[in-house]
Formats: sequence, structure tokens, C-alpha cells
Amino acid sequence: MEAILTLLAGTFYGLIIGLIPSAGATTGLVALFGFISYFGFDPYLGVIFCMAVVASSTTGDTYAGILLGIPGANSAAATMVDGYPLAQQGRATEALTAAITTSTINGLFWGTLTFALLPQYAKLIMYFGIPELWAFILLSLACVGFVSNKFWFRSIIAICVGIGIGLIGTDPETNMDRFTMGWDYLGDGVQLMPLVAGLFAFPEIIAGWRRGNSIATIGEETHTHQTWTGIKAVWKYKWDALRGGAIGAFVGFLPGLGGAMGDWMSYGATVASHPEEEFGNGNMRGVVGPEGSNNAQKATSMIPTVLFGIPGASFAAVLLGLFAYLGFELGTQEIAADIKFFDSLTFGFMWATVITGILCVAFNKQIAKITYVPYIYYFPLLVGFIIWACVQYTGGWQDYAILGICTCLGMFMKKYKFSRPALLMAFILAMKIEALSLQMWFIYSIDTLLTRPLFLGIMTVVIMLLVFSIVKRSKLEYA
Repeated sequence: MEAILTLLAGTFYGLIIGLIPSAGATTGLVALFGFISYFGFDPYLGVIFCMAVVASSTTGDTYAGILLGIPGANSAAATMVDGYPLAQQGRATEALTAAITTSTINGLFWGTLTFALLPQYAKLIMYFGIPELWAFILLSLACVGFVSNKFWFRSIIAICVGIGIGLIGTDPETNMDRFTMGWDYLGDGVQLMPLVAGLFAFPEIIAGWRRGNSIATIGEETHTHQTWTGIKAVWKYKWDALRGGAIGAFVGFLPGLGGAMGDWMSYGATVASHPEEEFGNGNMRGVVGPEGSNNAQKATSMIPTVLFGIPGASFAAVLLGLFAYLGFELGTQEIAADIKFFDSLTFGFMWATVITGILCVAFNKQIAKITYVPYIYYFPLLVGFIIWACVQYTGGWQDYAILGICTCLGMFMKKYKFSRPALLMAFILAMKIEALSLQMWFIYSIDTLLTRPLFLGIMTVVIMLLVFSIVKRSKLEYA
């Protein structure tokens, strides 16, 4: 009974966290440090609670992206690209149902396989060294930048700007400030929340305010009909859902590459697989594809985290600390032999995925009706909440200044068709790109890289994507 109550508490907590724009699993887990000690009497209940938070928040963060055009977490931004336009068309229930159904199915499938694959994972990771990880990051940027945006040159500019913003702060090699322009506030870098809000939230909020009406008009189809349409869409686009799940699971396997990468790669792969279709204006495939990735990625991220004590994603890094606080040291022979620990992981993640999927589909009709409320009624509340969330870093005028700069950047990029997802992705991966690039420079020579077939294979795909994007753009221009 205690395990069930703990599961339900973690599930509802994760859902609430997921509904908060730009929060996500990592934020929810960080907040647990305040009361994780309450599980000291039975640390396995703490494991169940944490895994329930991971599963439910990942599903819940879809709502803000689809309904309001504000990604609940970094990964939800990929779903938002086509999900929010669908909500504007009065198809919010359909989009939410398709997204949640896809996420739930892939979460259950890959969650089941995760623990069965633990013994074999050590063999897989041996094939991925520093060059392969570096090339894999380039592949993720190519997917989101080149494939999902017809303006390839503008995507390259967006990626470069994103990396530049991501490098602002303290140089890890010299421990000196860089690109801060003498502004001490930037010593810790640009904060994620103001950047996400500026790139995505405020440009859409301002556009909605200018329209003055609701996000969507009431469509002819009932919400009940849309619920069934959304479920059938998952079957209709099953190969996109399965591909997204497989990509997300593969990214989750690789230490340190979790988070938004799998979702953006899934979105890019979906777009690349259907060059005859238009994306970014409300294509259901653009919802099903990335949503297939998120829960699958969360599940498989636990493999490097548990087996080697190497975080598979940012949320997993927080889990390492929480589990250590509970007395579990990941990456040891002791934890590998703790059957009850693995049972707790499985119970928390799998059942929370099921409960969250059922609750979200059941109440989609009610939640989606927010899109029919005239924008002017909740515009001040929405603006106030986002500003409050963005100015928590110092609470001073600098927070407001950064938010204003990021908003101007987002509006500029929206107007002139620069890839905002590509910039966000590059920002998130900037430090990792820098670290891997330095290691590549000092350790590997060109001759050495030419002897690594997996590296060459990934780089070949990156080049092919760039060529494809250039050729596609040329045809669009000169047809």
C-alpha cells in the first residue's frame, strides 16, 4: 500500500511540474532535495517516487507547448513546432491525445526493454568514443537545423549564434570570464528560462495579443471525436512514432547526450522522411515523431546512469545525487546485484507512465478548452507567470534585461525565418561541443579519425543532410 501511495504522489507531483512552462523533470527532481529525507525509513520508496516524477513530468510537459506555444521543457519544444499550430486550428485535443498516446506506448515498450538490455550495454558503449560522440552531436544539430528548415544558411547562422550564447560565462580551462563584456551578471552564463521564453513564449504571446481573440476557434469536430482521431493518428503514423521511439532510445543509451537531442533528431528524421509534406504549420506527423522519443529516451537514459554511474541526461545527473542521498551508489557491483532497487525503478517508471497516460487522455477535453478562452483574459496572467519564472536568478534588473534581449532576438528570428529550435539546441549543447572539440584537437589526428568507421559513417550522414538541404532549397527558389 505504501508503494502505491508513493507512486500516486510522485505521479501527481510530476504532472504538476510538467504543466509548468520550462520546468520539466530536472527542475522537479532538484526540488526533491528539500524533502527526500522523509524516505529515510524506506529508501526504495524514494526510488519509486523519483521515477514516477521522471515519467509523469515528461508526459505532462507537452501541455504548455501544444496549448500555449511555450515548451514545458527543452524536449517539448520539438513537439511545439507543429503542436501549437494544430491548437490554433482548433485541434488541440487531437494533438494532445496523439502526443500522449505515442509517448505512453514508447515509454512502456522501451521501459520494458531497458532493464533487459543492461548486461549488453557495456558492449555497445565500447563503440562510442570522443570522436563518435562529437559527430553524433553534429548529426543532431544537422537534423534540427538543416532538415527541418528550408533556409539552410540561416540555420547555420542560428546554430553559430546558439553556440556563441552557450559559451558565455566562465572558461572551464582558465576559470576566467569570457564573452561577458565586463558584465559580472553573465559570469554563470545566460540562463535557460529567459532564453526559452524569449525565443518561443513571448513571440507567440505578443502575436496572440495582436490577434486579440482566443488561441483557437471552436472547430466543427467535438472534443470526443478529436480524442479518437488523435488515437487513430498514432496508428496511422505508426512508423513515425516507432522511428521516434527508436531514435530517442538510442540517444538515451549514450552517456550525457539525453535531454532535447533525441526529440529534435526524431523531429528532423520525421521531416526528412516526408519531403513532400509541409511542417511547422500543424502537421500531425510533427507531433507523433518527437513525442515517440521523450519517454523512450528517459527510460534508456537509466542504463548508463545505473550501470556506470554516468548520467544519461541532465535529469539523470540529479537522480545520481538523490539516490546517493538515499544510500544507493550507482555504477557499483552492489547496486547491480540489488534486485529490489531495479524492481523499484521499474515499478515507479512503468506504472507512472500508465497512470499518466490514462489521466491525460481522459481529461484532455477539459484541458484543451483553454484554447477557446479569449486571449485577453489570461494574457496578463501568462505574462506575469513567465516573467516571474524568468527573474528568479537574481531578482534584479539584469534578469529583466536578459529577458528583454532574448525576446527581441526571438521576435527577429520569427519574423525573418531563422531556426529558433536550432539556436536552442546549439545553446544546450554548446559546452559539450566545446569539451569534445578540445579533446578531439589534442588527442586525435586526421589519420586516426580516418580509421574510425563509425565516426566516418556519422559524418557522411551529416554531409548528406547538408547537401540535401542545399539542393532542396535550390529547387524551392528556382522551380
